[in-house]
Amino acid sequence: MPLAAPRFFLGWTVVAVAALAAFAEVAFYNPVLGVFIPEFEREFGWSRTEISGAVTLGSLTGAGMALFAGPLIDRYGGRVFVAGGGLLLVIGLVLLSQMETEWQFFLIYAVGRGAASGVISLAVGVTVSKWFIRRRGLAVGITTLGTRAGFALMPIGTQLIIDAEGWRTAALALAGLVAVCGILPAAWWLHPRPERFDLAPDGVAGATPASRSARAALPEVDWTRGEALRTRAFWLVTAAVGLQSWAGGAINLHQIPHLVDRGLSPQTAALVISLVAVFAGAGALLEGALDLRIGARWTMAVGLCGSALGMVVLMSTSSVTMGAAFAVTYGTSFGLMVASSQIVFAEYFGREALGAIRGTAAPVQMGLNAIGPLVAGAAFDLTGSYLAAFIPFTGGYLVAALCLSLAKKPRLARAAELQTVASL
Repeated sequence: MPLAAPRFFLGWTVVAVAALAAFAEVAFYNPVLGVFIPEFEREFGWSRTEISGAVTLGSLTGAGMALFAGPLIDRYGGRVFVAGGGLLLVIGLVLLSQMETEWQFFLIYAVGRGAASGVISLAVGVTVSKWFIRRRGLAVGITTLGTRAGFALMPIGTQLIIDAEGWRTAALALAGLVAVCGILPAAWWLHPRPERFDLAPDGVAGATPASRSARAALPEVDWTRGEALRTRAFWLVTAAVGLQSWAGGAINLHQIPHLVDRGLSPQTAALVISLVAVFAGAGALLEGALDLRIGARWTMAVGLCGSALGMVVLMSTSSVTMGAAFAVTYGTSFGLMVASSQIVFAEYFGREALGAIRGTAAPVQMGLNAIGPLVAGAAFDLTGSYLAAFIPFTGGYLVAALCLSLAKKPRLARAAELQTVASL
């Protein structure tokens, strides 16, 4: 007789650990660096283009790391990549606290941001997606809450420490936080896939050879990387995710300086960005519900259009009230958009080669992510305003939504054979 499904599915433990890792990786993401920008300008005299250049280098490094790490995550699981990436983040933050020169900043951010975006984020997203199919949207939405919590708490917490003890102490505090949340839980509990425990995705018991055949009836077909790359949908989805990263990464870095330039105090600007993260968390949970009804593709398209609307509000913001309106509009939409981007490749191409497929898309995604902050920094330095960059970013969100609308889900030739096997 088949084994009964367990009362508590181990996949939810994996989700909790993944959420902690997602929280920790925010230490090297743009909203946190945005808090450090005024300090670096005052102490070192660096321009925003120079600071943005470090983010660009880190994103390009992450693209290379992801291309290499993706197939290995499929083979060995995400545990060693999350824990090892977390260790690189801790070392980077300790070195950041001792930094004195610009080349040191560039080197630290190349490794730290590369590990966060190209290794930890990829390993977290792939691992959670391998544990779920039907409930994948909810699982990834909960995981994304870790990132949203980091965006909500880290900027304002970092600002408070900077105000009290200085930016170097704030960097050390972030290192301790990453060690506790990003390394230790993953090293113990980030299990690679349900089959290791005789389970199938979503908690079905008995992952025996016979039940593996039965799982072919699940609403997902696994593609190889080569098969996926030969489809039009892969490149359209990659373009959509890339454009989202191009705009989103730049906005995350420069939204605090933009709000300060528009008349808000640094503390108020950090609070607005914390509210953005809170509503983005709500958007991530909403993604799980929408994903069950319309799929990740269309959920992401909705988030992209809403983010474009949020950009219009951001460009008009000059008061706390408008800042709050931006937080609600952009935050909710951004949460939908980012959570869906973690799922959309799995929705199209399945679980088995997901790391390799997403790793192949990473150079496009992170390459564009690398360019965005530099474009925004250069636009400010040349014009004294971010509008020259924010207007194209708004258009980028809309073009990304158009790409998804054209990305019809392809059919795999051998899918018919799998369905035949499942019916036997």
